[in-house]
Amino acid sequence: MLQGWRFRRGLERLAQCDVPALRNYARADWPERAAPARQARFIALDFELDGLKDNAHLLQAGWVPFTVEGIDLGGARTFDIRSGKRLDDAAVTIHGIGEQRAREGAPLADVVAALLGDLAGAVIVAHGASIERGALQGAVRKLHGAALPVRAVCTLAIERHLSPRLTGTGSYRLGAARNRHGLPDYDAHDALTDALAAAELFLAQLRRLPADQRLGTLEAMTP
Repeated sequence: MLQGWRFRRGLERLAQCDVPALRNYARADWPERAAPARQARFIALDFELDGLKDNAHLLQAGWVPFTVEGIDLGGARTFDIRSGKRLDDAAVTIHGIGEQRAREGAPLADVVAALLGDLAGAVIVAHGASIERGALQGAVRKLHGAALPVRAVCTLAIERHLSPRLTGTGSYRLGAARNRHGLPDYDAHDALTDALAAAELFLAQLRRLPADQRLGTLEAMTP
């Protein structure tokens, strides 16, 4: 599969770089795409960004590791990310991270290093995973000038597969999708809360998919 070949080639290039976090990521034990998804290790990830424009910067990151056996809340991590830039007022209204709080956040390099350490050998799970994948890849490119190969599963894409042709504004948003699976409401726009919400949703979705559902098939659904 072309997707798998590109990922492996990307890891080969990354394994030669001089950044320890990237080398360790590249040399991790990655799950086979042909393996059942229920055998993989996942990291539910969410970023809060200063809007959705191309040059939006990261303000908060939250992630939690999990498998089908359960969610490892002891491994959950959340960071505000330092920014000295003028923030988008509309975005601040949504995520609640103002400029004073942003100035006191952790350096982006420290957050990315911590995330890469936990993510090595794991598949990202996110609702609208292309945003998290692109934001992480952009951060690694900015910090290290390197292309980061990422494996990701999108709960939004899976929900469209499980419940096609829904109408109405917001039918496939994270909260609405969780409600269809009988999951409780959470406050949105906190990175760790949204990551946990995506992890729970994915586990609920897996119960509606075939027991031998291949990991690579779910990855291929991600835009």
